[in-house]
Order: sequence, then structure tokens, then C-alpha cells
Amino acid sequence: MIKKIKVTNIKGIGENTENSEIKFDLFPNKPIIFVAPNGYGKSSLTIAFKSLNPTKIILDEEHCFKANKDNLPKIEITYLNDNNDETILTATNSSNDISNLFDCFVINNQIFAKAKKNRIGATVIASASLETPPIVLVNKIPEKEKVNYSITMQKSVFGSNGKILSNIGFIYNNYAFVRKIESIFSTLDKIHQVRITKRIEDFKMAVNCLSGTPENIKNSISTEQLTAIQQIQPIEEIVNILRSLDINYTSDADYYLAAIQILYDYKSNSVIFKKSVLRKIYEFEKRHYEDLFKNFNSSWKGFKPIEKDQKLIIEVPKATYISNGQRDIMCFIALLKKAEMKLNKYNNILIIDEVFDYLDDGNLIAVQFYVSQLIEKFKKEGKKIYPIILTHLNPYYFKNFVFTNQKIYFLTKGKANVTLALKNLLLKREEESIRDNVARFFLHYNPNDVNIRQDFEALGLKPTWGSSLVFNQFIEEEYEKYINNESVEFDPFAVCCAVRKKIEKKIYDQLNEGSKIEFIEKHKTPSKLKFAEDKGVIIPEKYYLLGIIYNDGLHWKDINEFSLGNKLQNLVIKQMIKEL
Repeated sequence: MIKKIKVTNIKGIGENTENSEIKFDLFPNKPIIFVAPNGYGKSSLTIAFKSLNPTKIILDEEHCFKANKDNLPKIEITYLNDNNDETILTATNSSNDISNLFDCFVINNQIFAKAKKNRIGATVIASASLETPPIVLVNKIPEKEKVNYSITMQKSVFGSNGKILSNIGFIYNNYAFVRKIESIFSTLDKIHQVRITKRIEDFKMAVNCLSGTPENIKNSISTEQLTAIQQIQPIEEIVNILRSLDINYTSDADYYLAAIQILYDYKSNSVIFKKSVLRKIYEFEKRHYEDLFKNFNSSWKGFKPIEKDQKLIIEVPKATYISNGQRDIMCFIALLKKAEMKLNKYNNILIIDEVFDYLDDGNLIAVQFYVSQLIEKFKKEGKKIYPIILTHLNPYYFKNFVFTNQKIYFLTKGKANVTLALKNLLLKREEESIRDNVARFFLHYNPNDVNIRQDFEALGLKPTWGSSLVFNQFIEEEYEKYINNESVEFDPFAVCCAVRKKIEKKIYDQLNEGSKIEFIEKHKTPSKLKFAEDKGVIIPEKYYLLGIIYNDGLHWKDINEFSLGNKLQNLVIKQMIKEL
């Protein structure tokens, strides 16, 4: 479980900025949705993880805090392992502990603006277009190389009992093997040490002294002899890899004899061995991409991986040939599959930055399907993935956000701070004893006052608020805080109530005396507005627009506190409310 993510000195996040820490319990293998308004720092978090390379943070100067390279970047992840031991992993411009435990990958919007200049005579006409660069699946295509494995040679080198060796040529064609063997190249380099070479030769000499059939000889290899080579780190790590594969070996001896053969091939020519492993990984990945994108080529012509300039890429067709929706989903699927190929550790972090915000309904469902498939794949493999989706939209208001087990976290509530007494009132507003009076005198404009203190006390509500006059004083004070003092916390629900009442009062004041009584009796603000329009009152458009906010704010939901606070701090919305 991830307990905390802290970013320092990257783009808009400095040493002590409010948004430098994300402090939630993040559980793996579930969609994690971070909601925050534009400008909060979601792109800074994206750049932070995108700048991680295996050894350190590599950051362009423009992405340093305040574009100052002296502001040294840092990322910290506080992580709770399976034994509930807490570890703080750190990456800086000179080190990276995070990569020891986590693989990280970032998916973000691929579109960029491209300027084009055309000269007509002495006049230069500039035009702009939206372009999508090729998606690079493999940055550098490895050289064609192959391990020169020969079972005949292996038997000859082993000695008189080489007959006990099995042909392991098939192992070099196993994707899981080459991926894992590539990760221990530095360990394999120890094979050149004299001590290790001697132990292997001593083991071979002991085995060559045995007699009988290959099966009898393998059964005669003693525990003591196996223990001697189990202490050789390169062999033990190869054996661990082989045990993780679906190989039908029936004895420990088979695994260690196979490991000795692999080490022989490595020692014979480590350069060729490494190149051949990298080439084999590439061939597997290329085939995987080809098979995947073959499914889309019926409708997306040319959407397939190609080799170009020593890279494996996918060229996204120009906007004139495909729709924006097709382009968005093509890019997302390609990058998600790249993430699948690159995230190989037990713990993995996938950042998806605002991609969901610009998809249409159908594609939004499609990408959730692909992300869900990826999560299931990691679960089946016994691995953990933290798919973190960054968005400025509140998923609760969009029926097409339908992930099962999704966890939604609001990164900021700004200066919004809900008053417990008002929360309780909104939760109990439908109680029979107060329902009608609360609607008529507390949550809507009414020129008269009411006092239902006893009913409030009976329900455990704030007694003094039983007087609508006292309640109105409270919401007016919160409204004034919101309008006049940016540094003071305010209750967003109280502000919504004040806004609704001010709008209704402005309309009420324009009606004749007979219509005023009917207006007050109407239920719900939209009905009141329609009634007033029918009576000839001109209703400003902003009254309807503000209704989107205050109607949501006067029905308690656990999830709308943060989003409501963020909406109210939007500068345009705040100006609309000020004008009331």
C-alpha cells in the first residue's frame, strides 16, 4: 500500500507548496482517481513520474520549480510492504531508490500545436494545426543477434557425463525468461571471478566421477554437491528464474545443470549473449504489438507498428483522415499496451493524466475496459499495479465512470470547510416534523420568519437555528466571508443557500403582490423561475447557470464537499455570485 507521495521542486510544486503532498492510503489493483481543479498541480505530478529514469530524476530546466535548475527535484514515496513495514523511497537528481521497488509509466495527451508558414510573394502567412507525434513503442531496435546454443558443445565441455544435460534451446525462446535474465546481467558478470569458476569446475569434476544411466547419475548428485553451487549467486538467481517458468523438471539437479549451461553461454561471449537477449525481447514485444493492433486495422487503416529510424513506432494518421475520438482512443490503447510491456516489477505505478477528460461517452467506456483488463492481468500474475487517473472532472457526476472498486480522492477542498451543524440539517431536512418549514423558510427565500426550535432540538439539530432569522444571519456571514476574504475558510453549502435565496429575492421583488404569494408557494427554484418568466420577469442567464451549483449544494452528499468548494473558487463563478 502507498501511504504518501511527495513531490518537491518540480514544475509548479516547490518546497512547501500546499499541493506537494498526496497523503492517502492507496491500495493496489484498483482504479485510483485523483480529482483536482486545473492549476492545482496534476501536470507537475505527471512530469515528476515521467522524469524518473532507473538511476535518477532527469528534468528539463523549464520543468524545475520556477524554471530554476538550482531548485533540486525530489520525489518521495512512503510505502507499506506486505509485512506492514513502512519504507520511504526517494529519487533525486543524483539517485533513485524508487526504481528498486517500483516500475513507473505515464500516459498523457499526445497532441501538440504545430505552426506552418507559407510565403506568398513577400507575404508570410502562418497557420496552425493540431498534430500527434508518432508513438514510440521501442526507442532503439537492438541488433540482430542470437545465442549460439549447442547441446553437443555443452555435453563436450561438461565432460564424460555430459549425457545428463538436457537440451535447453527452447528456454531462449521464452519471453518470461529473457525478460528476467536481462534484469540480472550485472550479477551474471560475476561469473568471471576465479572463485566462482573453481566451484563450478569442482562440481562438474565430482559429477563426472559418477557412473550409471543419466537418471541414476542425476539422482546420485549429493545434497552437499548441490549446496556448494547453490552458494554461487549467478547460478542461484538463474535457478530462481527457471523455477518461475513452466518447465517440467523433476529434480533440483535439472535446474542447476540448466543454469550451468546458461552461464557457459554467457561466459563464452557475454556481449553476444546480451545482444541476443535484447533482440529476443524486442522480437517478442514487436509480435505482441502486431497481434494487438491487427484487431483494429479493419477500421483504422495503417494503425500498426512499423520500424523507422531504428525505432518501432506507430504513426497516428493526420486529423483529416480520422476523427478526434479515433485518434484519442488509438493513442491511449497504444500507450496502455506499451505500459503493459514496460511495467514488470512486483510493484508498478501507472499515471494516466487527464486522458479521460476529453473522451466521448463511448471511448470513455472503452478505455475503462482496457484499464480493467490490465488490472486483472497484473492480479493474475501476482503483481501489484497502482493505476492513478488524474482528472479535473468529478466522476460522481458522470454515469460513464463505472469502474468497480474505484477509489476517488479529492486532492483539494480549497478554503471550503463544512459546518457540522449545517451538514446535520441537510442530512435531516426530509424529516417529517421539519420538512415543509425547512424547505419554505430555511433553504428558499421567504419574506417571513419561522421559529421551530423545539422540532430542531428533538432531532438533535442546532437549537438556535430553529429560528430562520438566526439561520439566515449565519448563511449571510458565510457568504460575506466567501465574497470578501480569500484567506478565510467558508462553508460552501451555506454560500449555496445564500446564493439561491438572493436570486429568489431579486425575482420576488419584481413581481406584483398577487404573484409574490404564488411565487413563494412554488416548490423548487426552477419552477419559481419559470413562473416568474410567465409573469413577464426577465431572468438573467446566469441565474440558471448558478442553479447548477446551488441545487447540488443543498442536498448533502459525502462526495460533493470538495468539488463544490473548488467550483465556488473558480474566478468567473465567484464574479457571477459577487454581482448578486
